[in-house]
Order: sequence, then C-alpha cells, then structure tokens
Amino acid sequence: MIWIAIIVLLVGFLINYIVSDEHPGVYFGTILACIGTLMLNEAKIKDVPSAMDVYQGKTTLEIIYKDSVAIDSIVVFKDKEK
Repeated sequence: MIWIAIIVLLVGFLINYIVSDEHPGVYFGTILACIGTLMLNEAKIKDVPSAMDVYQGKTTLEIIYKDSVAIDSIVVFKDKEK
C-alpha cells in the first residue's frame, strides 16, 4: 500500500513538472499527488493503535525500565505469530 501511494505521488509530481501551467494535464497531476498523499497518510494511521484496538485486546504495553524505575511506556500491537 505504501509503495503504491509513493508511486502515485511521484507520478503526480512528475506530471506537474513536465506539463506546462496552461495545459489541462496539470490538474490531473495535482489530483494524483493529492491522492498519493492521502494514501500515505492512511497507511501511516493504520500503524498506530487506536483506543478500540486496546479495548479489544489487540495491543500490549511495553515498559522501559532504568535502574528498576519505569521511565517510559508505549502501546504496541501484539505479535500475530505467537
């Protein structure tokens, strides 16, 4: 998904770079670039656990200790292989 979004984004930028400002194709390039950006944003959001993921038990809490004192914690998805 991310590679497709990057390709769509780059093709949109390439069309805008090649086509002159008076040509109607510049709108197509802009639309492709916007769609690629939205696809990248959507792919990035899927990597972040939501509150519903925590409620459904799909996540776990990782705690980082230093000298037996908890200094940081992060919510991550559980491994699906286990």
